[in-house]
Amino acid sequence: MSNHKGQFLAALPRNFHALRGPFLQWAAPYEQANEVVLGHLRRALIGWYEASIDQTEPYVGKVNHYVQRVAEVYFSGKMEEAVMAADRMPLAVLGMTESQNPLNHLPRPIHLNATQQLMLTQFKEMGKNCQDLLLMSDYHQLTVTRMAEVLNLEGRLAQLEDQRSKCLLMVREGWQAGGIVDPVHTPSPLDEELINRYYSGELGVAERWDVEARRPVDSVFRQAMELREDWAEVITVAGRQDLMETLMREEAKYAVKRSSAPAAAPKVKLSPRRKGGIKIGTTELPDLQTILAVGLFTVLCWLAWTTFGPGSVQRKSVAHFEPYPNIFDRYAPRDESERDLKRILYYYDRADYQTAYDELLPVAQAYPAAPLYLGVSALALEQPTRALDWLEQIPEGSFYYPTAEWYEALAYLAEGRKEAAIIVLEDISEAPGHEFRGAAERLLEGL
Repeated sequence: MSNHKGQFLAALPRNFHALRGPFLQWAAPYEQANEVVLGHLRRALIGWYEASIDQTEPYVGKVNHYVQRVAEVYFSGKMEEAVMAADRMPLAVLGMTESQNPLNHLPRPIHLNATQQLMLTQFKEMGKNCQDLLLMSDYHQLTVTRMAEVLNLEGRLAQLEDQRSKCLLMVREGWQAGGIVDPVHTPSPLDEELINRYYSGELGVAERWDVEARRPVDSVFRQAMELREDWAEVITVAGRQDLMETLMREEAKYAVKRSSAPAAAPKVKLSPRRKGGIKIGTTELPDLQTILAVGLFTVLCWLAWTTFGPGSVQRKSVAHFEPYPNIFDRYAPRDESERDLKRILYYYDRADYQTAYDELLPVAQAYPAAPLYLGVSALALEQPTRALDWLEQIPEGSFYYPTAEWYEALAYLAEGRKEAAIIVLEDISEAPGHEFRGAAERLLEGL
C-alpha cells in the first residue's frame, strides 16, 4: 500500500511549470492550438499524479515520459480504446516493468450516471471542511497521521477521525434525503466494516472469495458494494476537478506573457447578469474551520471549480450575447448519450447557468457538445476567460466549431482583447454559409 505523504501533490505545480515549455515544443507536430495542447498536459499530469499514488503498483518512472506517452493517447482521441488495450497488455513491454509503463497507468475515464451526478452535487454543497477532509483521505489517500500533520493536529488523531466520521454521516444522510439509499434496506455494521476492509485490501484471499461469492446472492450486500464503487468514482471526479483548477490557476500566470498588446478598454458587458455567488452548505466543523482555511488552503491549494462569485474579475457584457439554443430543440437525440445530454441541459434551458455548468462539468469529456455549452454557460456567468478555456477545446472540423468561434469572439471582447476578437470575427465573416456570418459583419462594423 502506498505510504506517500503528499510529496506528489506538492510536485504537481512544479512539474507543470518545468514541463510546459518543452511540452509545447514536443507537441508542435500535432498542429493543435496551445489551449488544446495545454489541456492535454494538465490532464496527463493529473494522470501521473494518480499513477504515482496508486496503492497497488505506483508508477515510478520519469514524469516527462509518462506525460508524453499519455498525451499521445489524448491527441489520438482514443482514450477508451487505449484503456481497453492496457487492460490486455502483458506485464512487461519492451523491457519495462508494469509499474514503469505509462500505458498501464492511463487515467480511466469516468462517466457519471444520474445517481453519481446527484452524489457529486451533494458533495459540493457540503461544508468546505468536509470536502477537504474526504478528498484528503479518499482521493489523495493521505494517512490519518499525515492529515493531522498538515492540519497541525498532531496528537489528536481521534478527533480527526471523529470529524471524518461526522462528514461521512452527513454524506449518508444526504443520500437518504435524495433517495439514493433506502434506510430500510441497509447492511449491518459488521457488513459495512467487511465491505470497507474489502476495498481497503485488508482481507485475505479466502475472505475476499467469501465476499465475492456473497455479492450475487445478497441484494442488500450487493447494493452496498455498488454504492461504495459509485462513491469512489464521484470522489475521483471531485479530486480531478480540484487538481485541474489548481493547474489552471498556474497557467493563468502566463496570461500576461501571452498578451501581444495592451488590452483595449472594455466596451462590452456580459448579460444575462447573475446576482450573488454560489450557495455553500452551512454545516461546518468548528474545530477545523480556521485550520482548514489557513493551513489546508496554503498546503493543498484547494480551489472550488465552480466559483462564480460576485467578486470575479472582468464582469463585462456583450450586447450581442445570446445563449446558444439547446441543439435538441432542432434535432432529435441520435443515441443514448445524446439523450443523457438533453436531460442535463434541463437547467440550461431555464437560464440557470450555474447549475447547468455544475451538471455538465463532470461529463465534459463524454459529449462533444459539452465544451460548447460549458463555454456559453461560463460566458453567461460573466467568466469570459473560463469560457475561452472550454471553447478553444473544440477542434476544427467539429460540428460545433463554427458556433464556438462566435462565442469565442464575444469572450475576447469581454476580456478587452479587441484585436483577437476582430481576427475571429473576420474569419467568420469570410466563411460562406457560417451561421453567424451576418452577426459577425454587423459586430465588426460597430468596432
